[in-house]
Amino acid sequence: MQLSSGARQFCAWAACVGVATGVICEPAWAEPQVAAGASLFHEGGGPLSMTVLTPEVAAEVPLGESWVVSADWDADVVSGASVAVVDAPAGDVDAIASASVSDVRHVLGGGLKLQDGQSSIGAHYHYGFENDYRSHSIEVSARTELYDRNTSLEISYARSFDRVCDTPDASEPVVKPRMDSSDGCFRDDVNRRERALAVHNFQAAYTQAWTPILSSQLTLTAQLLHGFQANPYRAVSVGRVAAQEHHPEDRARYAATLGLRLWIKPLSGALQPQLRFYRDTWDVLSWTAELAYEQSLGGGLRLRGRGRYYAQTGAVFYSDDYVLQPKGQYFTGDRELSPMQSVMLGGQLVWTVPADEQGEVLGFLGGLELVLKGDLIKSTFDQFHYDRVAVPNDTALLFALTLLAGF
Repeated sequence: MQLSSGARQFCAWAACVGVATGVICEPAWAEPQVAAGASLFHEGGGPLSMTVLTPEVAAEVPLGESWVVSADWDADVVSGASVAVVDAPAGDVDAIASASVSDVRHVLGGGLKLQDGQSSIGAHYHYGFENDYRSHSIEVSARTELYDRNTSLEISYARSFDRVCDTPDASEPVVKPRMDSSDGCFRDDVNRRERALAVHNFQAAYTQAWTPILSSQLTLTAQLLHGFQANPYRAVSVGRVAAQEHHPEDRARYAATLGLRLWIKPLSGALQPQLRFYRDTWDVLSWTAELAYEQSLGGGLRLRGRGRYYAQTGAVFYSDDYVLQPKGQYFTGDRELSPMQSVMLGGQLVWTVPADEQGEVLGFLGGLELVLKGDLIKSTFDQFHYDRVAVPNDTALLFALTLLAGF
């Protein structure tokens, strides 16, 4: 089962300093470090539901004073039901045409980093595979700190070489059937075909400490995609037939994020506002506003709460009914290409276990940190329906638990 694209980042061994735009991760200890955790995502409503369990393990080992080698693994264990044919006749929620989903994705990776205490350059490779998807990706990055470490600059570039399983070509997109299962994928089956997807990711970040209590981070990202970007399992009613959704092969995506972190000394807490703006060549525009507050509770405990509002326009070729309102040669059943809004409320509890007089934790660790996180997301799709039925699965829960240890 092919999940939505996006960055899958796991910040492993870190003293994570949130500057609202995300997380700035620096090694918390000089010894070998290991991180292990798992997250559980569940979205439900009516006959549609999706549960994703994601276990993750990462390790980092210094080689001398300058070199660091790393390795990581994560998996997505997916189960649930998704829509098979968008706009199939449905008078009520129970009549929505759905298909069961069950798959496991694995990603294995490793990297090498050269650092001198102030600057670093690194390279990483990852290989991901599941029944209907294969991915090779490489990433190179560089980071440096300037002006007594009050300024940091970081750039990165990642390139993915993906292969997607699909049904054979049809005479016209409007008669191409959806793929009903992953049977035969990557096995030279005449009923299956591999399609390529090339992804380029660029990112630049500028972080500045303006005063002892105020810092900011500006992040610019760009993504270029070329190849097969539709969901081969999803079909759209385009008349008398249900055809596999048909997306453009090229998409460019751009985003800018600005965040602040203001330390409030009397409260021993930090206020973290953030704004993000996004647009792409499919004419999707969005903006995100987030406000977070992190409070130190003493004894190595920190509590962080946040709220986020997100709104976007629809893709230029999106329509809620392609029979009555076609939008050119392309058509989609992806609700996330329709106009939508979402509200998220979340919290995070971090416990950095205090060290003893010898600087150790539990007598043998150089450091230990536990992170517990939970988010509730409510989405609204005013212009997306399954025939006459509004989206039933519009609420999602995310829980995550991570253990970070240094030896």
